[in-house]
Amino acid sequence: MAKALGRIETIGSTLSPAYSLRALWILRLVLGNLILLGSIITTLGVSWDIQWHSFVGRDRTLIPPHEMMLGGILLSGCVALVVVCLETAWTRRNPLLANDSTSFANFFHSGLGAYIAGFAALDAAIAFPLDAYWHALYGIDVSIWAPFHVMILGGAALVPLGATYMLVSAARLATRSGDHKTAHLGYLSAIIALGTTMAVFTYLLADSVDRQGTIGLGGGTFVNVFPFLAGLLVAGLFVAAKYAIPWRWAATSVLLVYLAFGVLFMIFVPPATNYLLVLEHLSYRRHIGVFAYLSIVTLQAWWLTPIIVAPLIDLFFRRAQHKAWPITKLTTIFALISLIACLPAAPLDPIVFLGLAVNVGVIGGVLSLLLGLVGTLAGTWFGRHLGESMQQGESMQRIEGAA
Repeated sequence: MAKALGRIETIGSTLSPAYSLRALWILRLVLGNLILLGSIITTLGVSWDIQWHSFVGRDRTLIPPHEMMLGGILLSGCVALVVVCLETAWTRRNPLLANDSTSFANFFHSGLGAYIAGFAALDAAIAFPLDAYWHALYGIDVSIWAPFHVMILGGAALVPLGATYMLVSAARLATRSGDHKTAHLGYLSAIIALGTTMAVFTYLLADSVDRQGTIGLGGGTFVNVFPFLAGLLVAGLFVAAKYAIPWRWAATSVLLVYLAFGVLFMIFVPPATNYLLVLEHLSYRRHIGVFAYLSIVTLQAWWLTPIIVAPLIDLFFRRAQHKAWPITKLTTIFALISLIACLPAAPLDPIVFLGLAVNVGVIGGVLSLLLGLVGTLAGTWFGRHLGESMQQGESMQRIEGAA
């Protein structure tokens, strides 16, 4: 591998600017997919970890699900570091490449996505020993919203977002060079990366439908934060996909990747848990029954309402282009469509939102939906700017650390 990287670096330093640019987008495409692979491994590891803690318990820090998660994070982080080092070296040899890179601290030059993925992986990796220390102090818990669980999952979710930046950049540069087949591959990988980001952030929604996600406002009034978080996530990622990826069904494609993860969990997690159970000479908790052969994440936390939202966003985005709608009108429509995702519905309990409405009452339910509208409006605004920043390219962005 070292020889191969050496050959690529030689290309970047000795050939014409056109060939250097080609080497740049090949690097971002190949290593961006490696970062994505690490994220997929982490996502599978998290699902396996939740199944293990829920059905068996936690017996030590370095159980295989944790090792799988940590391995994926380390793979993504190390690859991101390689990308930053290589692109920095290339830019010093060919200053023209600076137009397609983002400078950091007046020293490094790389795609913005590599920085995001690298710092996110570092955040998640640091959280692992801190989480072990937390458990040593306060005991075992299965709450997703434990402080360092949030830190791990937040970092793990931003890693594939960084990969998305890299892959869209590679597709954009390939299109500029006339290589439309490679550009298509880059956009396809970017869709998988956005679906992975949505999958990891979905883990953080699980606790919001429980008591932890309910806030008392006084006077017996309660509000639930699930609508806000779900609206922010769904609107943000689906709208970002529409602005970053020039495909008619971009949002729906991200949704299909998200749903594919739910299927993948059902295929991978139960057999892996059963195998590890025998290997560790342990047994399931009482009354698990048939759930030992099913993925608890897919059944209880893989939300169904985004199935309606994604195709509607695709359809209205296309209509907005034909009718030249103003951005305020489109933002409002996207936010209202995304409100559908603010109603929790899972395969095991498709009407869980009714129980949630009973818990918070009529006034609390209305306030929760209004909070969800705030989330969808913020998500639509953020998603549009996120997608546009991906398509505009590195020349529009600078993070000079010592300007």
